[in-house]
Amino acid sequence: MKNSKLIVFLFLICLIIPNIAYSAEIKSDKSQNKKQELKAKITDKNEYINQDWWSRFNDPVLSGYINKSANSNYDLKIASLKVLETQALVRESLGKEFPLLNLGSDFSRKKTSNNTQWNSPTQNSYIFPLNVNYELDLWKKNRDKTIQKGKDLEIANFDEKALFISLNSSVASAYFNVVNIDKQLELQKQIVNIRKEILNLTKENYKYGLSTATEVTLAEKFLTESESVLSDIGKYQVVFLNQLAALTSDTVDNSLSLERTSIDNIELPEHLPENFKNEVIQKRPDLLKAEAELQKSKIDVSLAKKDFLPDITLTGQFGFNSNTLAKSFNWDSYMLSGGVSLLETVFSGGQRKARLKAKKYKYEQVLQQYQKTILTSFQEVNDSLAMLKFDSQKNLNNLNRIDHEKDNLYSINIKYEHGAISYLDTLQYKERVLTLEKEQAQSKTDCFIDSLSLYKAVGGSL
Repeated sequence: MKNSKLIVFLFLICLIIPNIAYSAEIKSDKSQNKKQELKAKITDKNEYINQDWWSRFNDPVLSGYINKSANSNYDLKIASLKVLETQALVRESLGKEFPLLNLGSDFSRKKTSNNTQWNSPTQNSYIFPLNVNYELDLWKKNRDKTIQKGKDLEIANFDEKALFISLNSSVASAYFNVVNIDKQLELQKQIVNIRKEILNLTKENYKYGLSTATEVTLAEKFLTESESVLSDIGKYQVVFLNQLAALTSDTVDNSLSLERTSIDNIELPEHLPENFKNEVIQKRPDLLKAEAELQKSKIDVSLAKKDFLPDITLTGQFGFNSNTLAKSFNWDSYMLSGGVSLLETVFSGGQRKARLKAKKYKYEQVLQQYQKTILTSFQEVNDSLAMLKFDSQKNLNNLNRIDHEKDNLYSINIKYEHGAISYLDTLQYKERVLTLEKEQAQSKTDCFIDSLSLYKAVGGSL
């Protein structure tokens, strides 16, 4: 009797202690494991950055911001966690393909009437069953559900890659706008100083009757306009710097001190292809995602068809059952049972038929979306190539115009030195050169943005 109780006690301890220890371990390591798993996930995805592409701009500061955003951006962390969540759901679905084992114990005490024919009015029951339940997957329903979850994982991975590409492009776009605004601000300050000189000279000439009141008014107007432009440029500088700080998960309080280089030091990517093969475009994450969604939708239709087939379940039980604890684990107390159940829905009010039709219509929608994504992909690539081509030519033209205007300014300065023209005339030509330099800085930035559009259009495979 004592030995039997000891066996039962040890048996229960063996069941309870591992679960308590496991729960304690999970609680203590939960936060740390999550951080390590997420960090490893992001590190593995650094291949999405495409360092070779960003090195073409020959700007280590830009490359530093790209790497920083990849490891600190909150949207990327959320996407990586979504991938990990989907992986867990795949494992959960895979587990449903295996038999379900339940080990338990049950104790009951029953008091019956003294007027019945039982030997004892009070009865105890000690049951220690091992239950087995397995859905026989003859129609491969569970297998299809696991494959379906696998498609969800593919979709989550493609979403993550698309977010990497989009984030990289957004960071670079904000950075290019910042360095462009820096250049615009520098040039506009020079223009404001020139217009101040023009105003002072015009007022001085007005004193001696060499200028009219109208010319003074116009000089004041042009100065006010240039100062307004300078104010607007300063406003956009703060906006773009705050945007860059947010994208790199930096505090906006220090955004004005963010490191950057001059736009003159950044190089335009060279030797970009004028067209792309279909294989390159097919690597776009949105296109791969659309394809995975189409395959998943096809599985949905298959599962809807299999709902018309019966469910077959195998059940079994092995254990011990006794009225006394001392005899609970005697072989005379063992019990064994097994069975097969078949369940077929005879009438469901047309639900299964309607569900099948809905899944088929959904498949057609996803198919149309997939075809639309293909067309959109080619359109975006061709649009990016065209914009880059024309903006590059525009930037080249602006560079030529600046060269010509500088040559003209050189001639103007020679004339001024020989007294052929006034200093006021030279100031106006200097302002023209500065205005052209502003246009060229903007056209160069447009080329940068176009290259980013092309980078996104080909799925980061440049």
